[in-house]
Amino acid sequence: MKKIIDLNIQEKVYKSKKSQISILNNFTLEVNAGEKISIVGQSGVGKTTLLNILGLLDVNYKGTYRLFGSLTDDLNASQLAQWRNQKIGFILQESALINSLTIEDNIKLPLLYAKSSENYREKDFENITNALGIKSILKKKPFECSGGEKSRAVFARGIIMKPELILCDEPTASLDIDNSERIMNLLFKMNEDFNTTIITVTHDLEVANRHEKVIHLKRRT
Repeated sequence: MKKIIDLNIQEKVYKSKKSQISILNNFTLEVNAGEKISIVGQSGVGKTTLLNILGLLDVNYKGTYRLFGSLTDDLNASQLAQWRNQKIGFILQESALINSLTIEDNIKLPLLYAKSSENYREKDFENITNALGIKSILKKKPFECSGGEKSRAVFARGIIMKPELILCDEPTASLDIDNSERIMNLLFKMNEDFNTTIITVTHDLEVANRHEKVIHLKRRT
């Protein structure tokens, strides 16, 4: 199997004026293409930080990271931005929608920054929005939508480019049972159809156990 993630974190440090917190010490992670992995653990152990590192949003740590066969230290800012837009799909709790744009334009936003959108088809957009049950809100602005509707729109935006790697931070946290099931079914269908690699941070053990592998992060003493 093709390895797409080879991460070795020696230490990640958060500093403030009064204290210093060290997390993810001596943490290693290897992921093959097409794997479905969930990450669980108590608050403060570094789950979201790990996602940010995996998604090239946080590069301030001691260690090495080889992604898609390349050392991330060798990538320039333009290459990192291109990978974040085209190769990595983010479904993060803080993924704010732009209030001045419609839901449809928010979802299609990654296409504006892509050098090539040859993998995108309008039919894909229709299939995704239908599967998520958000077709009726596409012309609305985010402030006109419920929290659950916005969460589903964020999810649609994260997968619209059919990325090789999808990183999810509590993707079902604000959703009811039916919409949670829609999210997970679509996520795993992408894995099945395109061999998309899925990494999901969640507090929901039922969601976690639907993945092939569960990683438990623990606070080091």
